[in-house]
Formats: sequence, structure tokens, C-alpha cells
Amino acid sequence: KMKLYQSNLLTNILVFALGLFFIVSPTALTSTGLNNTNSFYPDLFLCLIFATALNRPKTINLFAILTLLLFSDVLHMKPIGLFTILMFTSVVLIRRYKLQIEQSPFYIHYLIFLILLSCVQTLNLFLHHLLFLPKLSLLTIVNQTIFTLICYPLFDIPYKLVRANKR
Repeated sequence: KMKLYQSNLLTNILVFALGLFFIVSPTALTSTGLNNTNSFYPDLFLCLIFATALNRPKTINLFAILTLLLFSDVLHMKPIGLFTILMFTSVVLIRRYKLQIEQSPFYIHYLIFLILLSCVQTLNLFLHHLLFLPKLSLLTIVNQTIFTLICYPLFDIPYKLVRANKR
């Protein structure tokens, strides 16, 4: 029982540290703003969240994810809580169907990621217009979504390899 607790603590610390790194690193990469149309960076933190939620939904710490998402909103100067609530809802939805999702193959996880990421980005854009928030660049959102989709296998496949090695 103690070993299970330690592994969960270690997993939580690792996910939190990686999340913090992936949130802070885009701000250090270039001198341009994050919403600049010339900045093509993938959202690696979203890849980490979704890969962990899809592959190990029991071990994901919702409080840590919520804290990191709010920190991301503040650091990237986004409306505080808007993107956070959309992402948090996605993670809770994944956890709701964890029995059906967890053992699914890679292509199902990729499809779920594609659908949820598209929904989150579309709702985020729609809510910015609806609430008269500063407009987001559609080109930046599309580029970021494409690059994030390209990078997702780097996060999902290691989970699959670890699970295959445990069998």
C-alpha cells in the first residue's frame, strides 16, 4: 500500500514539474508575444494533460492540473479561467469514461484528443467573441492546434510502451 502511495506521489511531482516546464518554456523561446502569428509552438502542456488523462486517468491529480492551468492563464496573459474551465471539463469528461478509454489503442486516443482539442479551441474562440474579449488570431490558433496534434504521439506512445512492457 505504501508503494502505491509513493508511486502516485512521484507521478504527481513528475507531472507537475513537466507541466510547469511546458508552461514556462514557450515564454522563454522567443522575444515575440505568444499570440503573435509568427510564433508556431505546440502546446506541450495540453499533450501532457491529455496523454496522462487518456492513459492513466486514475493517477491524474485534478487539483495540480487546475493550478497549472490557472498559472498558464496568468503567465500567458489569457482571460483567467476561460481556457482553464474548458480544459478542466475535458479532463473530467475523460475521467468519466475512463473504463472505456483507458485500454483503447493509440488511434482511438489520438481521435479523442483531436476532437477534444478542436472543441476546446473552437469554444475558446467563440467565448472570446461572445464575451467581447480581445480577439485571438485564427491563424495562430490553427497553427498551434496543428503543431500540438503533431506532437501528441510523443506523449501518448511512451504510456503505451510502458503498459506493453508491464504485460
